[in-house]
Amino acid sequence: MKSSVQAFSGGKPYIVEDRPLISRSSGDRIKITHMIEPGKEETGCFTCFYSPPEYSILAKFPCFDYPEYVINEIKASQYIYVRENSIEYNQPILQPAKANTTLAACFCCGNSPTDLTVRDQISIIYFDDILMDNIRNDTRPCNPLLSFCCGGRGEEVRLESKVMGGWCYRGRGLSACFCVPCVPLGCPECLCPCAAKRTIFVEDADFAVKIITQARDDAKIRMKVMER
Repeated sequence: MKSSVQAFSGGKPYIVEDRPLISRSSGDRIKITHMIEPGKEETGCFTCFYSPPEYSILAKFPCFDYPEYVINEIKASQYIYVRENSIEYNQPILQPAKANTTLAACFCCGNSPTDLTVRDQISIIYFDDILMDNIRNDTRPCNPLLSFCCGGRGEEVRLESKVMGGWCYRGRGLSACFCVPCVPLGCPECLCPCAAKRTIFVEDADFAVKIITQARDDAKIRMKVMER
């Protein structure tokens, strides 16, 4: 039986002729060209206290944030890497931790009723993906003021692919339910998850757009990839 494991030579480039932008300069590693500072989540001026670790449910009420330990875990897990052929980022969310007692496991289906932990949401988008058609700053107006008053996650970078004169997003996926060739602007994501758009929260959106756009263009020039 033929093994599916492929050994790479560290000194030689790894070239994928059928999809050049998957290629990389070294066979056993992917070069990170830039690191972009993720956006900092703010809960708003009405949030004054961290919830006690054993009462994280208090974060659902005004004036309380999640326990400090889990906020620190979220911050430590965030990153945005611009790589030689793609971008990789993690925008983690929270989930219940595993139960540490038999009683909690029985009553809460194996989850802890009080403790929280981080659930990673890692995405990798290669520079030939249609999401890279348009990279722009989509930060809401008056973002610093709104973040101070109502909370926020930083500035926004939008990756998207539009059609119909910019009035619709391209549809993605062939097998998803309710998938359509294009999705009108303003359609809720819960109704049309196939829309070709993605939001990344960063500290400085203008800088991030510049870096990602330049990295995409440099990769296409380096690999001699023409627009289809």
